[in-house]
Amino acid sequence: MIGIVIEDIKNFDLDRLNQETKNDCVIFTDCVLPPKEYKNLAFFTTSLAYDFNGPLVSTCILSSLSILDMPLCARKFFLAPTFLWTQENLPYRTISHIYNNDNLEILATNREQAEVIETFFKPASLVNSVLDIKEK
Repeated sequence: MIGIVIEDIKNFDLDRLNQETKNDCVIFTDCVLPPKEYKNLAFFTTSLAYDFNGPLVSTCILSSLSILDMPLCARKFFLAPTFLWTQENLPYRTISHIYNNDNLEILATNREQAEVIETFFKPASLVNSVLDIKEK
């Protein structure tokens, strides 16, 4: 089972994830959920991610900072949105702490993004979906 920590649910494609997964994905968020039923996804508050022991994926800088402090998860991933560091008003030190962290594997969703991340930070793994991490 994969856990995904999401700070802003409207920036994440829950419909696609619901179609791709077969009841093996847990969403941890403190956001108000959309008035739609997702039969293949389970939703819990972010604080419950501290007890999660499977692979855990963050979707933004803030959720990445959170999962770095979660000791029980098997592996930690950051599904980097395209050129996130240009959209966030964060100091370089914080961004570098995430992108260069040895405890966090960086996932890119396209080749161009992976090349840019590798140019400025460390190599990123290329994935089509967050569910691709099961193969790693």
